[in-house]
Amino acid sequence: MSPLSAAALLLCTAVLLLYARRVRRFGRACHPRLGATPGSALLPGSVVEAFYWAFQAPGRWLARLGVDPDVVTFLALACSLASVPLLATGHLAWGAVAVGVGGILDALDGMVARLRGRASPGGAVLDAVLDRLSDSAPFAGLVVFYRSSVAAVLLLLAALVASSLVSYARARAEACGLRLPEGIMRRHERIAYLVLALLIAPLIPGAAVPYPLLLAAVTLIAVGGFAGAAILVARARAALACPDPGAPPLSPTPGSPLERAAR
Repeated sequence: MSPLSAAALLLCTAVLLLYARRVRRFGRACHPRLGATPGSALLPGSVVEAFYWAFQAPGRWLARLGVDPDVVTFLALACSLASVPLLATGHLAWGAVAVGVGGILDALDGMVARLRGRASPGGAVLDAVLDRLSDSAPFAGLVVFYRSSVAAVLLLLAALVASSLVSYARARAEACGLRLPEGIMRRHERIAYLVLALLIAPLIPGAAVPYPLLLAAVTLIAVGGFAGAAILVARARAALACPDPGAPPLSPTPGSPLERAAR
């Protein structure tokens, strides 16, 4: 494992330990945006809460500096796109840092917008479109890296498609006025698995195909993404077939899954 990978893992561990200490002393941090179930069957909610809690301070700092939320959004995209050449050339640790920093900045842009009173549907649309580019970037880099293995390339393409399906299925459901359970393989979950896999993949270099741990994580993203999208579609169809007559129609609001591209 490279020193960079070790440092990144130590930093993540420190965040989790500090949040655990905070919970023991003051209880769980309350973040309405995360909802009642921020995690999933695969990713504990406490992990999501820990990192969202850690992002509050830099979010407030950027807001006090008067940073435009769109600038943060484009910086998030730039970091994610930087992962393409890094991963294509086999620099997994640096690629993980690029993907991780891009994900952090993507979380911060919404915080900055709300703190500065700049949240708007226009910003949400921009964020949603750029998120799809950011989602594709690491998989594009890995496709180049694994170009000699047809099976690995197909697996990476499947994970890319599955990632988009989860976001699109939830966005379409929100557009129909539905508010569905969170489900699995949302964007922050996909980023967490991919970054972790990129950091620890060198522990098992592999023989015929390099870094089997990384391909295992990609398989998880692909299978979980397709399953998550299928569940969302089934729930949306069932809800639309039997609407609750007493429920008022829902519309996208700042902070809703539609506004944030249905992570």
